[in-house]
Amino acid sequence: MSRWFANPDAIAAPDDVEWAPWVRYTRMPPVYDAPGTKEVAAYTPEEQALNSAVHESGHAVLYMAAGHRINSITLDPADGLQREAQASVDYDPGATGPWLDFVLKDAAGERAETRWLHETGRWTPGRAWVAERHAWHDRKHADEVMRTCHGRELTFNGDHGDWGDYAWIMDRTDEALDPVWDQVLTLAHYVAEHRQVTGEEAAQITGFAR
Repeated sequence: MSRWFANPDAIAAPDDVEWAPWVRYTRMPPVYDAPGTKEVAAYTPEEQALNSAVHESGHAVLYMAAGHRINSITLDPADGLQREAQASVDYDPGATGPWLDFVLKDAAGERAETRWLHETGRWTPGRAWVAERHAWHDRKHADEVMRTCHGRELTFNGDHGDWGDYAWIMDRTDEALDPVWDQVLTLAHYVAEHRQVTGEEAAQITGFAR
């Protein structure tokens, strides 16, 4: 069993989901000695852009590795309204397949982000916490998959032996990222440089073109 920390607030989440498990729990302890997550992470603009690109490339590569297609990846720069550069993947809406493919894709963003932090010497407890807090929407989708396919909610008990617990899912995601990690990094650097990448380009860059 691994410990999870209950975050009493719900940053980046609407009021009606304030106490939802996928918003509330993190494996890293909450950080409240700064005004917001941007100040906790303290990235340079270039680091923030690449960090966002790594996160979304993790999603995209595991999705393509499972045999699915994406339409595009977009990295929006920071501006007067958006405080941080943020990326997003436009997925093929008609994709079907085993439930595990989709929850691993959901967890791949934060797990890729955390791995990148470790490998580049940028990891801090605060940045790892921020990666989890910003992944609430991904965790929400994993919960929706779990409820639709198995009629049970996604749990945060730290049980590495329970396939319905996010600790188990994170372990499986780390394993799935291992053989494609170079592809994740290659795609991330391309996204950070070009900002707009088509699905065809992403598939060619990562070797999933068909």
